[in-house]
Amino acid sequence: MRYVEASPCAALAPYVQCYWALELSGAAPVGVHRVLPDGCLDILVDLTDGVALRVVGAMRAAEVVPLSTHASFVAVRFRPGGARPFLRLPLLELTDAKVALGDLWPREAREWRERLGAVEGMAARFALLERLLLGRLPGQEVDVGVRHAVDLILGAKGQVPVRSLEGVMGVGARQVERRFHAAVGLSPKVLCRIARLQHAVELSRELEGAEWALAAGYYDQAHQVREFRALTGLTPGAYVREQAEVGFVQSPEAAGA
Repeated sequence: MRYVEASPCAALAPYVQCYWALELSGAAPVGVHRVLPDGCLDILVDLTDGVALRVVGAMRAAEVVPLSTHASFVAVRFRPGGARPFLRLPLLELTDAKVALGDLWPREAREWRERLGAVEGMAARFALLERLLLGRLPGQEVDVGVRHAVDLILGAKGQVPVRSLEGVMGVGARQVERRFHAAVGLSPKVLCRIARLQHAVELSRELEGAEWALAAGYYDQAHQVREFRALTGLTPGAYVREQAEVGFVQSPEAAGA
């Protein structure tokens, strides 16, 4: 198993979080892969059998994906709010969905399919993805108000009162919600919950019990259990046990496996 991430160039950094690639090969199936919500949208290129391109919208809960003995993927992971200027549609339409890229970009999807199918190696595919994105670099910027609010939410690990975003963005509650749905595909409240979950997962190797729950920003253990069930499908303890047994393929530890 090999998992690699690469950073975008300066021109794409306001939009793209990273490029990533995953290659699996072996005699036995890897098992399942629990993908947690992270607020991001991905353009996924499946090179396992031919070339298939999909847009994977922001998720509101985890998805369990089966992994076979052989798979090859390369992808663009957009920052929360970064994909809207490229896709040019309200991202709420893509939330919890997988859509063929050809349905959104008919001409570009054909070009991407042909060119990505003709290159070998992760580094070459990352470089090509970057060139293809630069060719579609939007004339419009991201929603600056939403970007600032997203940065606050992620920087605070989700510990941001949603009402405070009205002052940050200079608009009322309904406009905050509408602009988040359009630019991110999620409400600010859901993005806060996801950011807090991601922080809790980071802390899971160091803490446990009530100390873990409070350090991650939950009111108490009961609150943490409810949130984990809703967002991951597991209790906190069950999630930790699954990671100890199965791991997470898109992690530095798995990348070295």
